[in-house]
Amino acid sequence: MNPSLLPSIILSISFIFILIPTVISSTKTISYSDHCNSFVPEAIPTTFAFTRFPFLETLTSHYTGAQNILDHPDSLSQRYLRFTPERNISKTNTYNTYKIQAALSFHPSNIDYFQSNRSRLFRPLVFNLDGLLSVSTNKLCMVGSARWFSKKGKHLKLDAVLKLNLPRIMNLNTSLVSGILESLSYPDNSNYFEPISMMGFPHAAHSKYIYSLVSDEECNGLNGYRNSVASIESVDVCSKFKYNFKIYELENQGSGYPFLSLYGFQCSYEEKKLRFLVEFQDASYSPWYQSFNPNKTLIGDGTWNGARNELCIVACHILNQSDPLGSAHVGDCSVRLTVWFPDVRSIKNTHTTEGQIWSTKKAGDDGYFEPIKFQSFDHSWENYGTKYEFTKLEKVRRVCPRSDVAIEEGVAYPSGYNGDMTFDMSVKYGNVDSTGSAIPIFVGDQVYNSYEGFGSNSSPWQEAINHAGPTNISYEISFRTFANSTSESESGIPSLSSTNNGRVQISAEGFYDRETGRLCMVGCRNLNSSRNESRNESFDCEILVQFQFPPTNQKNGSFLIRGSIQSLREKTDVLYFDRLNVVSLTFTKTEARESIWRMDLEIILDLISGTLSCFFIIRQLFYLKKNPEMIPSISVLMMVILTLGYMVPLVLNFEAMFSYRRHLQTIPLGGSGGLLEVNEVIVRIVTMVAFILQFRLLQLTWSKNNRNGKSHWNHEIRTLILCLPIYIIGGLIMLLVDWKNDDYITPSQRSIWGDLRSFVGLTLDGFLFPQIILNIFQISKGNALSGLFYAGNTFVRLLPHAYDLYRGQTNISRQLDRFYLYANPRTDFYSPSWDVFIACGGVVFAGIVFLQQRFGGQFVFPKRFQERVEYEKVPVASNE
Repeated sequence: MNPSLLPSIILSISFIFILIPTVISSTKTISYSDHCNSFVPEAIPTTFAFTRFPFLETLTSHYTGAQNILDHPDSLSQRYLRFTPERNISKTNTYNTYKIQAALSFHPSNIDYFQSNRSRLFRPLVFNLDGLLSVSTNKLCMVGSARWFSKKGKHLKLDAVLKLNLPRIMNLNTSLVSGILESLSYPDNSNYFEPISMMGFPHAAHSKYIYSLVSDEECNGLNGYRNSVASIESVDVCSKFKYNFKIYELENQGSGYPFLSLYGFQCSYEEKKLRFLVEFQDASYSPWYQSFNPNKTLIGDGTWNGARNELCIVACHILNQSDPLGSAHVGDCSVRLTVWFPDVRSIKNTHTTEGQIWSTKKAGDDGYFEPIKFQSFDHSWENYGTKYEFTKLEKVRRVCPRSDVAIEEGVAYPSGYNGDMTFDMSVKYGNVDSTGSAIPIFVGDQVYNSYEGFGSNSSPWQEAINHAGPTNISYEISFRTFANSTSESESGIPSLSSTNNGRVQISAEGFYDRETGRLCMVGCRNLNSSRNESRNESFDCEILVQFQFPPTNQKNGSFLIRGSIQSLREKTDVLYFDRLNVVSLTFTKTEARESIWRMDLEIILDLISGTLSCFFIIRQLFYLKKNPEMIPSISVLMMVILTLGYMVPLVLNFEAMFSYRRHLQTIPLGGSGGLLEVNEVIVRIVTMVAFILQFRLLQLTWSKNNRNGKSHWNHEIRTLILCLPIYIIGGLIMLLVDWKNDDYITPSQRSIWGDLRSFVGLTLDGFLFPQIILNIFQISKGNALSGLFYAGNTFVRLLPHAYDLYRGQTNISRQLDRFYLYANPRTDFYSPSWDVFIACGGVVFAGIVFLQQRFGGQFVFPKRFQERVEYEKVPVASNE
């Protein structure tokens, strides 16, 4: 035996002995009988079963425990799990016992979906399980494992046993699924995890759910504070409440939570009854997950009471939560809720939905609480009311006399009934900015709808649109204050804030004048109870709200809606706040229509430019195939610049694509959004083809110069040494000029990155500059570049600037510049002066190249400075 092989043999044998135990341990199966036989006795699978068990498919769920491996922050009080049975369910030799495989995954709930895959902390923990279901005892036991890793990054194999109690009869009291997942490792083992308690409510769509507790009579015992209620002949409760989170604001927070949510997760279309999760919340958000926290969530059944025009809900508590395998159950069904839709709305009652929650227990009993009113806290399209009572119009006439505003001839403003009246806004007070929304409620005596109102031809709307003079209008204005202001006196936040979470809600009514575009209203805001105990006031109605809408037929100027919110009180009043300046953030319908037309035109121009670029590059490739001796006279630096000019937009297109889709949702494009995305894809395909062709041209130039020795590269290096400082100095100069010039860029867009992008565009516009320098160094004479290539590409680069001159700088909306698909103001220098300067420079460069190829690279110098070098023309031998 060769002695040199001995170390290798020893190493191999050692590796085998180390590997065998690892393989055996990793393939070792978990014994079902050892861990589950006492819960669900073991049975032998026989035949495939064509059946489903819907009570296993939990839709709403919650879990606690396993902090040592899941490591969720304390703020993640709500978490959900998913139990997903596989289709291969088998019968067994035991009656009503089935073999089941499933995946059990644990998710932190209030983490964004896109963040869940970026961190170990927020990845779902998935167990692959195998076990038996006993329908006779309604118990499930499974064993399995999951791959995980510790906080230090060590890989773990978590063996576990799952035990669940399942419902026997599907009704409100018996529909709870509860159980526990326990580790099969010892506590001192790194693979050990703390027990996980679970509970959830299955979606019983495929089995009969019995709505046994709810009826029309359940909520008739408390009349409460109901005023005028909208009379509704029929309501589709399933489409209105199923799979929709409805968030309401509680009038007082005796429970400690300011908000109440209703989530209907199952509905009977025949009975018109639903199953609800009723949850007390400390934030007014609608979660995307179907989770619940048993400590503050009730489970209930609801039905529509047609006689009273209200939704009635019977809700129950989840009891004995600490004993999921024993006494945990649904009980104490003493909570009632009613939800209705007001018929008449006013400045102090703008809510589209109202309701009440109370306990049927006697005062003094454990769990009793006084009736609590709740209401929708923002605008909603579920409104059934058809009347609005204006009460502040006389006051508006006093503070906003119409004679103060001049009427301009030939200027048109929004009618007041189209979608331009709804807008998001930016609110500035002191050094703090906030965002919010302004949504009309009624215009005249018509309920406002930004979608139906826009372009509606119905007779009431058309009659209102033709109405001359100011129009009655009411608004809901909402924005949030921030706690990071410099001081209370500077921002006015404490006196302005209406709720504990800093959210300001203002209901306003007044007049909109379509002849001047002026909207003037008096507003009322709910007062924080902690600030008005001594005043005994619920509303502050000393607020003046004004907005100025831009003309719809203007060709120049801003599309922004500007306005203010200010207090009419004296500065010494505790409810006084400083003036708030408001600017719209969303786009008007008029601006959207113009942008759509412009984007269609720019896509056509982009396609034409891309197609021409492909044609010019192909023409140059064919030209070099016939004249290969001209390749060394082509600037590699110029080819690199052109190649990067096609490559960079393709790389950045991933970011632009997400930004485009995200911002596209805020502009009312109607049905054009999808078509625009398709056209964008076509443009990117053409750009990709141009990039491939240009890269081939770069490769051909590069490889040919490599074969021709160092002399050609010496000229390239000299060209680079000369051009690079010019580019750097030019970029710095443009940066300084850019920051001082207000004609073509706004302060919000002044950024180093944006300036660099613009200068890169300028460099591409002057792509012939390196070729001109190389021609000088090489003293070249001959047509290295096809006339169509350099003249055509010059035309392609200058076409956006010609289009920009046609478009006009005043028509560029800085809000919509992200939607400029061609001649984008963010990617080049665009202004009348820059457009003319760049166009002239491009034509001059193309003319210089033409003259250099005709008279020699140094023709621009006087003859005494030209190097007189003559080359004898000899035949070129090619090995290709």
